[in-house]
Parts: sequence; structure tokens; C-alpha cells
Amino acid sequence: MPKIRPFKGIRYNPERVKMENVICPPYDVITPEKSDELHSKDPYNAIRLILGKQHPRDSKTNNRYTRARDLWIRWQKEGILIKDPSPSIYYHEHSYTIGERAYTRSGIVVTVRLSEGEEKDILPHENTYKGPKLDRLRLLTEVKANLSSIFGIYSDPSRMATSQVKPNLEKPQMDFSISGESHRLWVIDSPEIIDMVSSMVIDKTILIADGHHRYETAKTYRDRMRAVTGKKDGLQPFDYVMMYLANIDEELSIMPTHRVIVDSMGIGLVDFEYRIKELFNMIPYDNKTTFLNMLKKGGKGHFGLLVSGIPRYYLLKPIDENAIDKFIPQSIHPLLRKLDVTILHECIIEPILGIDNLISQGRIMYTSLAEEAINMVEKGKADAAFLVNPSSIQEIIEVAKQGLKMPHKSTYFYPKIPTGLVFNPLE
Repeated sequence: MPKIRPFKGIRYNPERVKMENVICPPYDVITPEKSDELHSKDPYNAIRLILGKQHPRDSKTNNRYTRARDLWIRWQKEGILIKDPSPSIYYHEHSYTIGERAYTRSGIVVTVRLSEGEEKDILPHENTYKGPKLDRLRLLTEVKANLSSIFGIYSDPSRMATSQVKPNLEKPQMDFSISGESHRLWVIDSPEIIDMVSSMVIDKTILIADGHHRYETAKTYRDRMRAVTGKKDGLQPFDYVMMYLANIDEELSIMPTHRVIVDSMGIGLVDFEYRIKELFNMIPYDNKTTFLNMLKKGGKGHFGLLVSGIPRYYLLKPIDENAIDKFIPQSIHPLLRKLDVTILHECIIEPILGIDNLISQGRIMYTSLAEEAINMVEKGKADAAFLVNPSSIQEIIEVAKQGLKMPHKSTYFYPKIPTGLVFNPLE
């Protein structure tokens, strides 16, 4: 069963900074353009901790990781960052809109004990890769703090967090807005409420929604620290990781992760049409809005296709599900065979474009925004784009419970948990 505990969080000093200027997205969704924007926005923006600039003269002793460490120490000495006096948990409300509909997601930031061996209390659902884990391990080793929360979800039909925890809270310690979204954060050091939250998840399973690489990195760091210190009692700060917990029985938004083909290696519309004609019908649309509506209406197994230089949108509609299933390698588990991202990669992207799931060639990028994918193709910044429908939460849970991993970039829980609300020191 998951074990959680409060921690003395380190937070931005509201008397020294404006929160809307210093929070940033998780490192893995920050584009080079966004990085430049955040670096210039405020000298104390959290991007300088999680994804600092690289310089030509970087060395083993002076690089983005050591600079993050130095800033982490300096900002605390200067009072930019301050530590809460008592072990606390943090209740967060994030209000946002999708289209014309408004949502509010509630989450509680705690530290959760990292799983051991064959424990099944914390379930991942996506594969991880060596490069990002090495990158995050170098940062964690230098800074010795969890700078970004892992996003975990659990099931509580009674909705204890919103029905029993929230009514006991008074004025939030943080209340700010940025880019049309609002954030409120409460610092909770009440033993009664902390015990209530602990009991809320004690018999639950936590599914990692976002932050798989950081979770695996935290486990590696724990193992290294145990070897160095000899402390293996499971009670040390490095035995826990900062996690943002949200209830799956409240509204959670899952966005699609569209595939944008930056370099198709000369593969064009005729090639796609010829190669997939036995699996999909290609239905053309001249109107973008109609096309996007039909993609959503088509649902599972339907894909959108745009090709540079072709002023039309194509809906790929499966002809025969059995034919598609036969095309997918038998070595792939039945649950994974049914996923749209599996079908897309196994039937189109890998055999036609030669891009495998490791995505090591830099020929593909991802976005949750259909408009962004379409604009990149129409403006000649990409050769093609495949639009997908989002995975369902039921699919994700089924895969995780079977101990399976979904293909890379299969899910996008929206919005991302911002970095900068609270940090968790590990020493």
C-alpha cells in the first residue's frame, strides 16, 4: 500500500517574486522557444533549476547541473526560496478551460515512499528511456531535491479530498493566474488533516500519469544513496519522492498526443495512400473544422493525416479491424494491440517512415494541440502530421494493472503540473 508523509517544502517567497513569473512547465514539454521565453521572463524562473541553458564551454565542474545546484543554494540564502517551518502537505486547485468548458482539478502534494521490488502499489504505464533518466539523475545528484512533482492518480469515489479536506481550509497561501489559468495553493500542517489524507490513499493503488522518467530516476538515486550511506530503513528523505495526487473519480482531462513528422525522408501522400489502402480508407475534407469534428466522432481507430503541400485534410478510417490486427506483430500483448498509438506506429509510422518507437532520429515531435500540428505542416515546418484521439483512462488502467507499458508519448494528462509550486529537499 502507498505510504505518504508530509515534508518541509521549500517555496518561493511571495514578498520577493510574483508566482506567475517564476513557475514553468515540466522539463520534457519545454521547447527551445519556450525555454528562451522563460529564461528572459524572470531571473528566478524555475526553468533555471530544471532546464538551464547549455554553453559551449561547459565542463564537468561548470554545467547546467552545477549551475542549478548553485542557484538552488543561493536563492535560499538570499530569501528567494524559503522553507516551511513544519512538515506539511499542499492542497492545490488548478482552474483551466478546454474550448468553452471550464474545469477545476484538485490535487494534494505529498511525498510518497518509492516502491520496492515487486510491490504493485505504484504503477507506471509508459516506457522510459536511458537518456532522459541520465539527464534527470545528474540534476538530482547535484541539487539533491525533487524540483517537480510526479503526477499520480488514484480512485476515491467518496471524493474525500474535495468533500472533507477542502472545507477545512481557509485562505490559500498562493493565489495567482497565468495564461488564462488560475492556481490556488494551501499549506496544511494540521496533523488531523494530514492523517485524513494518509488514510485516504492507504489502501489505494497510485497510477503514474506523468513523470515516469523522474520516478525511475528517484529510485536509482535512492539505491545509490542507500549504498553510500548504509541507511536502508526506508525512512530517509531519499526513500520518498514528491508527488501530486489527483482523484480519478473527479474530472481529469486527457489530451491526445499528435505525431508531427518533421522529416519524412521524401515520403509523400501517394506513398501513404498506396501503402495503407488495404487497412484504411482515406476520406478527404476541405474544411478543417469538419475534419476535426469527424476525427473526434470517428473515435477509436481513426486518424487524421496532413501532408505538406496538399491543401486537404484526410481522415483515415479502418476498413477491417481483423486485417489491422493481423498486421501488428503477434509478440505485442493483446491489450497493447488495441491502442490507437500502437496501430498508428505499427501500421504506418514504422513500416512506411522507418521511425521506430525509440524515436532516436529526431524526425518526429509531439503536441497535444491539433492546431499546432496543422500549422506546422501548412507553414512548411513539418512534412506531415498524424492526429489521434486520446487514450481513455480505462485503457491506461488496464495496461498498468497488467504490468504492461504503453508506447512512448501515449498519454497527455492536461494540464501539466507546474514546476515551482513547492520543492522537496532531500537533505
